Amino acid sequence: MQSGLRSKCASNMRNIGAGIHLYAAENNGNLPGTHHGGTNYWINELRGPLGRNYDRIRISPVDPKGPQRLARGGTSYLMTARVNEAAYANEFGEVDPNEPVYSNLNRIPSPSRVILLFLASTNKGTAPTEDHICGDISSWDGFRAETWPDAFGGDPQGNGDAGSSNYLFADGHVQNIAASEIKRRIESGDDISKVY
Repeated sequence: MQSGLRSKCASNMRNIGAGIHLYAAENNGNLPGTHHGGTNYWINELRGPLGRNYDRIRISPVDPKGPQRLARGGTSYLMTARVNEAAYANEFGEVDPNEPVYSNLNRIPSPSRVILLFLASTNKGTAPTEDHICGDISSWDGFRAETWPDAFGGDPQGNGDAGSSNYLFADGHVQNIAASEIKRRIESGDDISKVY
């Protein structure tokens, strides 16, 4: 059962990845922005590329809030905030040169190592504005507040590191990664929002 749900979720992410690549190809490499950047919701920007399967693809089969997200126009998947320069700009609009911004697919230096989509935490709201990571994910607690690292095979009574989750990378591949591996990387100081 769990492996079937994990595969279905991964298929959704691959389809979304194909939609993102099509969107970028039609927009000079630019990726759809998140609500954080004041743009339309990224998932709405993919309505055309995803076609008639749009509603099915944007909701993960394991998302307990899936029906509410579907009804409100939201999605089970969170885009990295790094697609918006505004998320890393100071009050003068200058982007910190130490913060990589991935707003253009053609300028991502290692697309096979950059995560674009995460599975949304069950703590996240269901509104379409909840389409991106907006908190600090540099700590394990912060990461778990935003994402669902143990969506598959996790222990509901545990600390979130027993299962795994799917992640969509900028090159379009989806990888299922153990929550314990993500936790180890975060606790060792890696910023997996920059490069995995």
